[in-house]
Amino acid sequence: MLVMLACGALLLIAAAAAWRWRGYSLTVPAWARDEQAGPAGRAQALVWFVAVALLCGLAVGVFVIGPAGRLAMRLLAATSADAQGRITEAEQVVGQISLTGTIGFMLFVGVPFGLAAGLAYALASFVVPRGLVGGAVFGAAALVLVGATVDPLRGDNPDFAIVGPGWLSVVIFFLMAVLTGAITAPVAGRIAAAVGRPTRWWWLWLLPLTLFATAALTVVSVAAGVVVVGCLVLLAALVLPRWSGAVRRRAARAVQGIVAVAVLVSVPGFVSALAAIVD
Repeated sequence: MLVMLACGALLLIAAAAAWRWRGYSLTVPAWARDEQAGPAGRAQALVWFVAVALLCGLAVGVFVIGPAGRLAMRLLAATSADAQGRITEAEQVVGQISLTGTIGFMLFVGVPFGLAAGLAYALASFVVPRGLVGGAVFGAAALVLVGATVDPLRGDNPDFAIVGPGWLSVVIFFLMAVLTGAITAPVAGRIAAAVGRPTRWWWLWLLPLTLFATAALTVVSVAAGVVVVGCLVLLAALVLPRWSGAVRRRAARAVQGIVAVAVLVSVPGFVSALAAIVD
């Protein structure tokens, strides 16, 4: 009971912080947009960008995805009386919520998926609407793109045959994705506003954080895609400062179109997965 109360408290803290910071958006600082900064300045801007993304992802994993996922599991277990004592895909016992199990869930599910969400939002923040609504749109789009193939709404996940009902699982995880996106947006904006220009001492904390994030992301299969997109962003960051504002706007619209097409292409598979879960 205390574990669930702690998860609820973490989620409430995150929601309250997101509401208080709802006016913040992830905006590149003026010094990073200086076209006269040269390669060194652009390198600093990339380091700043990585730091913001990782800090945001860590916060989202610990305060949102981890607690919300644990609460979702508890609710689904409570609505599945016949499933008590059965073993899930992750080799957990339905109905048993322990402190060690919750910590393990935080480390191996909450933090990796939080880091993936933080990185993905940082990359997408320049082409999705700003604020809470934009974050919610990002969360829903991310669920459609990867939810049916990675998690949490895989149609072939045997856990949905154990706990349920299926429609409740779909509703819970859809709301969780939208909530995660809505919280991620202002948190990323607030962190971006608080993090200053990188200094030579940043490596003392950013290097360990980057190594930890790299290790954590190995458990998320979608991380490979994030790395590919990150490489493209790195390339764009070296080129875009030399482009005119009109070209950058057209590039942003092109990326929006690509993302929209990717979401539309993913809809049939997503709907099929939902049908398998609800059936």
